[in-house]
Amino acid sequence: MGLAILKGSNAKRRAAVRVAGARPAPMPGFVDPCDPTLKEKAPEGPNWIYEIKTDGYRAQVHIREGKVIVCSRSGYDWTQQFATIAEAAKKLKVREAIIDGEATVIGATGLPDFQALRRELGTKNSSRLIYHAFDLLYLDGFDLRPAKLGDRKEALKGILQGAPPGLVYVDYLESDGQRVFQHACQMGLEGIVAKHRGAPYRSGRSESWLKLKCVKSDTFPIVAFVEKLGAKPRRIASLYVGRREGDRILYAGKARSGYTLEVAEEVRERLDPLIVRQSPLSEPVNKPKATWVEPVVDAEIVYSGITDDGLLRAAVFKGLRDDLASKGKSEVKSAKRRTHGVPRENILQLLADAVAPSREELIAYWKKVGKKALIHLGRRPLKLVRNVNGTIFYHKGPLPEVPKAVHQLHMQKREGGEGVRLWVDDLEGLLGLVEIGAIELHPWNATVDDIEHADRMVIDLDPGEGVAWERVVETALAMRDLMRAEGLESWPKLTGSKGVHLMAPLSSSMTHGAGLCKAGRTEARARASGALCADGKPCLTPRPDFPGLSAQWQGQYCCRGVLAACTPGLSNCLAGHMAAGRRRNSAGRILHCKPFQASQWRTRLTCSRLLPSLPRDSATSPISSMLRRNAA
Repeated sequence: MGLAILKGSNAKRRAAVRVAGARPAPMPGFVDPCDPTLKEKAPEGPNWIYEIKTDGYRAQVHIREGKVIVCSRSGYDWTQQFATIAEAAKKLKVREAIIDGEATVIGATGLPDFQALRRELGTKNSSRLIYHAFDLLYLDGFDLRPAKLGDRKEALKGILQGAPPGLVYVDYLESDGQRVFQHACQMGLEGIVAKHRGAPYRSGRSESWLKLKCVKSDTFPIVAFVEKLGAKPRRIASLYVGRREGDRILYAGKARSGYTLEVAEEVRERLDPLIVRQSPLSEPVNKPKATWVEPVVDAEIVYSGITDDGLLRAAVFKGLRDDLASKGKSEVKSAKRRTHGVPRENILQLLADAVAPSREELIAYWKKVGKKALIHLGRRPLKLVRNVNGTIFYHKGPLPEVPKAVHQLHMQKREGGEGVRLWVDDLEGLLGLVEIGAIELHPWNATVDDIEHADRMVIDLDPGEGVAWERVVETALAMRDLMRAEGLESWPKLTGSKGVHLMAPLSSSMTHGAGLCKAGRTEARARASGALCADGKPCLTPRPDFPGLSAQWQGQYCCRGVLAACTPGLSNCLAGHMAAGRRRNSAGRILHCKPFQASQWRTRLTCSRLLPSLPRDSATSPISSMLRRNAA
C-alpha cells in the first residue's frame, strides 16, 4: 500500500508521487528520533546520500487539524520556545503530519551558530529561527516510517513547496562522501550526515544514519562545577563532566574554557538548585574544588581526543543542551504540554519527594500553635518553601502579591542589587504566608531590627545513612554538654527530616564572625572528645601541631561547609566557615575575609565520618512530619 502526494498547487491535474511502504495508521505521539552513529570516514556507494549537519537543536513538528506542537529531542513541549516555527508550520497544506528536523539560527558568519540559537530562545517570536526539515514520519493518516528514506524525502519536499521562509527543506548530495565531508569542513560547517537512501526510519541509534564531525564534540552530563572565587555576581570558573555507561556515570574530564562572562553566570544559576553533597560519579575521584551537582543538565563539549582511560583532551565548553532531558528521568512519549507553572527564576531548589499539607491543614495548624511559634519566627527574615500548583520548592527571586499582614524587608545583596525577605509578627501574618503557598518557614538567626548581629546560634546535626536515631540523640546530648561548657544553654528542634538543630540563645548579640568562631570552638571540642565519631569512640591520636583535634579530622575529612582544622594543602581552614567569610592557615592567622549574612551562621556537621545520615521517608516532608507531631 502506498500514499499519493500531490505536487503543484496551481496545476489542474497534479502528478501523484507514490510512497511505497506507507501504512494507514492513527497519528502517534512523540516519536523517539533516529540518532546517527559517529564515524571517522564517510561510507561510499550509490546507496548513500549526504546532508549538511546543522549546528542546532533537534526538533519534531506535530501538525494536527491546524494545531501545531514542537517537541524537543526528548519529547518535551517546546512550542513556546519555537513559536515562530510553529506559526510557520500552521500554513502548510496538510491535515496531519510529523516532521523531523533541526532548529537553527544563522550567525554573523553566515553559518548555523549554536550559541546564537540559545540566546535567541529567550526572544519572543524571533524571526531568526529557521527549521531545517530533513524527514517526514507521518502524513494525513499514513505512517511513513516503514517507507524508504528517498521516498520520504520526496514527500517532504512536496509538502514544503511554497512554505514560509522559516521552514527549509534539507536537500542532499550524491557524490564522493569523503570529498563532501572535506568541503564541509573547509566551509566551517559542523559536519555531514550520511544516510542510506533505502532505509526505513528507526528510532534510536542507527547504522543507516552516520555522522561525521569536522570538530569532535558531544554532549556530556555536568557532574560538578568550580566556583570563581570572589566573583560578583557568582559564576563558574570551569565544569567537570561525566560520561554515561549504562546506568553508571564515570568521570570524563574538565572543561576549563569556552565561557563568556554572561554564560558563566547563567550556568552557575542553572546549577544552583541541583547542588548535592555527594559525588554522583559511580567511581569516586578526588576533586577538592568541586561543587557536586545532580547529573541532569547536559553540556555540549568540543574536544581534541580521548585518552585511553576515557578522559577528554583539550575540552572546551560550547553550550548547555536545554533540549536534552536527563537520561535517568522518564522521557515524554506524547506531544502534550508539560509545565509546572512556576517560573524557573523562582526555584532555588526543587523538593521532588516532598508532600505538602493542604491549605486547610496549614491554617488549622497555625491557629493552634501560632502564638508559641511566633516566639521563634516573629520579626525574623524568613526563607520560604512554597507549594505552587503541586510543585514544592525553595523560593528565590520575585515574590507574588504579598498580603498586607506580611511585611517586607528590603536589603542590599552582597552580589549587588536589592533583595527582599518577608517577615511576620502576628497570626494574620502567618495566615497571609499560607495565601502565597508558603508551607515551611526558615527564620534567620537575627531579627529585622538588626540583621547584622545574631541573637542565637544553631548547631545543625545532619546525619548520614545507616545511623540509628538513638545515636543521633546521644550525639545531641553530648553536644548539649559541650555547648553548656561554652556558656550556651541549648534546646533541640527536630527538623522533621533526618537531623536535629541545637538552638542556643545568645546572652548578648554578636557579629556573625564572632559567632562563627564560637561555633568553631564548640565543634572542635566535640571532635576532640570523640562525640562526633560515627562509632562512638574517640578519633585518632591528636596531631602535635594542633592539640585537641585528631589527624583524622585534620588531614582527611575537612569537607565543604564544615568547620574544621585542616592541613594547609587541603582547604586551609581553622575555626571559620570558608563560605561564610573566615579563612585561616594552620597557625590561626586570618588569610581572607569577605562579608556574609545572618542566615549563613550555621555549623553543618556533614562529613561521612561524622554522623552517617538517617534514611529519609520519601513520602514525608518536614512540614508534614511537624504537623503530625504537634497538631495531635
